[in-house]
Amino acid sequence: MSRRFLMALAVPLMLFSANTPAALARTDLDRLALDVWQVRAKFHAYSAMQGDPVYLEQLEEVIRDAEDVLAALEESAATEEEQAFIDTVKESWEDYRDLAGQNTFAELGYTDHYTIVDLENAALNLSEVLNERRQEAGGKGEDLADLAVRLQQITSEYMFTASAPDAGGAIGTGAEEGRLEFVEAVPDFDARLKAAQQAWAGNPEVSRELHSVASKWAFIRESLVKFYQNSVPYVVHRYSSQMVESLNMASEMARQ
Repeated sequence: MSRRFLMALAVPLMLFSANTPAALARTDLDRLALDVWQVRAKFHAYSAMQGDPVYLEQLEEVIRDAEDVLAALEESAATEEEQAFIDTVKESWEDYRDLAGQNTFAELGYTDHYTIVDLENAALNLSEVLNERRQEAGGKGEDLADLAVRLQQITSEYMFTASAPDAGGAIGTGAEEGRLEFVEAVPDFDARLKAAQQAWAGNPEVSRELHSVASKWAFIRESLVKFYQNSVPYVVHRYSSQMVESLNMASEMARQ
């Protein structure tokens, strides 16, 4: 086979590769998984903060971000299997998004029980679908991305509990298997954060962000463990947002 023929064959193959979309990116999957719990956190924060419009605006912003991520994922789907996965996620997301827009606090002075039930189940189901795919995708810095998602889930649980009249004890969501118990979730996060600090001790930039996370975590962890003694949703929401931002930055640095 001549050299000229091989070169002629290589050109269209190179063009084909250049125009072939990449597989679903772990970074986009992480971002969407984070948005799922952020939507839940903002939804319940709106109730916990007595209908403060700031949290409704934040909820709408997170929803827009998730829509952008979904669009990026759909564009990158390169196989029928990936497109089928995206179709499943989109359908679940649209149901979840619609529920998140139905908080009745402003109209009724409380959030409709049945909306909460449906929202809780939708969040859990969508998260499970995404997490399975995220674990398959792998990727550098995945422990940091997982830490961010886990923290946001803990925060959303705190906001749910703070917003419920009975502190979430008898809401009967039907999604109890997916609910977090702070007495277990807090020491679990302690261990995950410590492991991440040890794993990235040799990276000064990542270590700096993790140190910031650890300092803020130390400030709010007792409020999580002793929720019934000292409920401070504003403080937990604010600090956890800053911690998630630091973890996202650390994850980006780790991937470079």
